[in-house]
Amino acid sequence: MGDRVRDESTGQFVEKHPPEEFVDAIQDLGGSAGTSEIADAVGAEYDAAYKKLRNLADAGQVEKQKVANANLWRLAGENSDE
Repeated sequence: MGDRVRDESTGQFVEKHPPEEFVDAIQDLGGSAGTSEIADAVGAEYDAAYKKLRNLADAGQVEKQKVANANLWRLAGENSDE
């Protein structure tokens, strides 16, 4: 099946780009970035990156802000009073 890799212990397919890569990319890009920038940093297609970021937002790990026609993503809790 192409380049998909299975975990040897579970037999399940391994995610090509785990969620942690997207969180790390946002941090590496200065704490906030657009979908395209994050996709490029991770090496993922735009649609796959958007879906992963949306799932992270649903889980409360990142926040999305609509800016004109773009989405700006940042880590949840950033810019809050510490």
